Amino acid sequence: MAAWQFLLDENIDPKVATYLEKEELVAEHVRDTLGQGADDKDDVLPYARENGRIIVTSDVKDFGTLPSDTHTGIILLYDDTMPAYRVASALIRLVDTYPSRDEFPGREELDAWA
Repeated sequence: MAAWQFLLDENIDPKVATYLEKEELVAEHVRDTLGQGADDKDDVLPYARENGRIIVTSDVKDFGTLPSDTHTGIILLYDDTMPAYRVASALIRLVDTYPSRDEFPGREELDAWA
C-alpha cells in the first residue's frame, strides 16, 4: 500500500508542509527539493512520478488537464488566496476520508474539502 506523500508546487504556501508534517504526513515543497523556478513539465512532473508524490497546486492551467498516465496524483486548488492552515486542514480531511492512498482517484479539487 502506498503512503500519502505530497509535493507542494511553488504557488502553495510552504507552511502547508509544516502543518502536514505535524500530522505525520510527508510533504515537500518544490522550492526545497527542485529550487525556485522549477519547470512544471521538465522538473516537477518527473520528480513527483519518480518519488510517488501527489502534486498540490493552484496552477490549474498547467496541471488541470493532464492525462492520468502522466502523474501519480494531482490536487488542484482553485482558491489561491486560501491560508496555509486551511489548505493543510483540507488535505488532512481528504486523507482521512480515503481508506488508503490506493483508493485516491488520482485527481481532486481541494476547494471542496476546505
